[in-house]
Amino acid sequence: MTDEAVTEIGWGSEDLTSRRELWSMALSDADRRLLWTDAQAERWDRADQVRKALGAFVLAGTRSVGFAHVGNLMDPAAPDDRLVAGLSFVLREFGRIVPQNAQGDLTQVLRDRDGDGATELGFHCDTCDLLVLLCLQPAVRGGGNTKLASARNVRDIIARERPDVLATLGEEWTFDRSGRAGQQLVVSPILFTQPDGTVGCYYQTRTVRSSPERGGPPLSERQWEALGVLDEVLYRPEIAFGLRLAAGDLLIIRNSRVLHGRSPYEDEPGRQARRVLRVWMNTEVR
Repeated sequence: MTDEAVTEIGWGSEDLTSRRELWSMALSDADRRLLWTDAQAERWDRADQVRKALGAFVLAGTRSVGFAHVGNLMDPAAPDDRLVAGLSFVLREFGRIVPQNAQGDLTQVLRDRDGDGATELGFHCDTCDLLVLLCLQPAVRGGGNTKLASARNVRDIIARERPDVLATLGEEWTFDRSGRAGQQLVVSPILFTQPDGTVGCYYQTRTVRSSPERGGPPLSERQWEALGVLDEVLYRPEIAFGLRLAAGDLLIIRNSRVLHGRSPYEDEPGRQARRVLRVWMNTEVR
């Protein structure tokens, strides 16, 4: 997937609600069948036009708002191994799949483990260019929604209200990720300007706070205050957008532009348990 000029849009929850065409599309049942027939054969044939339309939409969405949602991408009744193989083929259009944990797994099915779904997953950025989520089964009792926040919008608000805090967030912070996939020690600003002029972000709320305990530099009172201001802005109701994925929906998030998290949920044991297939990807575009 290649990129040219970037038209960045800073957004809040109301903006996404009123301009859904910027970030969401749905495949017809006929197009979905064509796509997955070619994906299972690992050869583009009858679905070539669908492939081109899907690729153009994903590029436009990740370029403008930083993410793209595709409804009805697959049949959730299909076996998991076929879905993994088919999705891996489709994703070749967008970049290279990379390991997402220390075990080297290229795909992982996210599910409730020992009741951790009942705990909200705070806003963060993963250490890959694109985070890909394919919903296999939503939480039938509600909750489990993906939360999204625009780095540009958050930066602009903090710049207006607390420019001193923005300056602190633009300094280098230490994220000790020992034992995880990818770079073990990340030193990065939390909010910054990228080479293409877009607002970038890198944030892991628990990691940045616990890194001093693992030998990283201690956090000053000024830094602790900056983290508190950042979290307060992220949790304003008008900032974050909550997206409930239906079975078969695909979500692609550009980590350098959008922070994400997950609302808590109460799981349903058995076949209706919440399951989301996760893939990490790297691209030439940041």
